[in-house]
Amino acid sequence: MPLRFDLGPFEKLYIGKTVLLNSHERAYFVFEGETPILRGKDVLPPESASNFLEKLYCCLQKIYLEESFAEHQGSYLAHAVEALKEEPSLYSELKEVDTLVHGGEHYKALKRLKKLIRPSAFMIDKDEPQTYVRRQAYVRGSAPNSRK
Repeated sequence: MPLRFDLGPFEKLYIGKTVLLNSHERAYFVFEGETPILRGKDVLPPESASNFLEKLYCCLQKIYLEESFAEHQGSYLAHAVEALKEEPSLYSELKEVDTLVHGGEHYKALKRLKKLIRPSAFMIDKDEPQTYVRRQAYVRGSAPNSRK
């Protein structure tokens, strides 16, 4: 089943190890196939992770986007243990996340884990990047060598 995305100006879409940055206009995309995709609003930059629960989320999003559980399993387990030490009251929720991870359902695990993290950690910047150069709108007859 195809995935449909309606991206607003300067929204990001993370597709595997690639980031798609929309331009200044709204855009509509349809993806077919089996590739990991996250909207920019669901991505937590590693430098923004301020506690072990957020670091666990960053590790899990890397596992999901890079499809590399075996490679990051040690890091995942270490962050999970530290998150549990930091917030012992979240045992049942973290156990549920761990069950999803070990079942290969990384996207569902991310969604479940996101509910445990403060919403302000996911604030996204939709401002025009400083390096962005707008194209001039083409108006018929305004091109330098246009015929009239």
